[in-house]
Amino acid sequence: MTTVSGTSSTSSSSGTGTTTNTTKSGASSLGFKDYISLLTTQLKYQDPTSPTDNTQMIAQMAQFSTLSGISDLNTTASDMKTSLGSLDTLNTSLTNISGKLDAILASQKAATGTTTA
Repeated sequence: MTTVSGTSSTSSSSGTGTTTNTTKSGASSLGFKDYISLLTTQLKYQDPTSPTDNTQMIAQMAQFSTLSGISDLNTTASDMKTSLGSLDTLNTSLTNISGKLDAILASQKAATGTTTA
């Protein structure tokens, strides 16, 4: 079985004569389209007298599916972290408002001379 390293690079040139090179490596640079492209290329060039074992193909698809699920889970966890941070900010704001309302009520009661038991 051949192992392919997850590295891609791009090069772009601007009108000013400068060239920008960008290189991504690792799992974050490969997506579903890249996987399908590699899979179809692998199937296209495999030896017809000795095709790829079905269990290997299923294992590759399961690994990609697991990786995709973990990536989605990381995204969801990050979104939840952001939401919880927003809720914490909202809680702080509501606590401040509650304190200000208590101070206003206390000053109104003091001005009118009412007392509470």
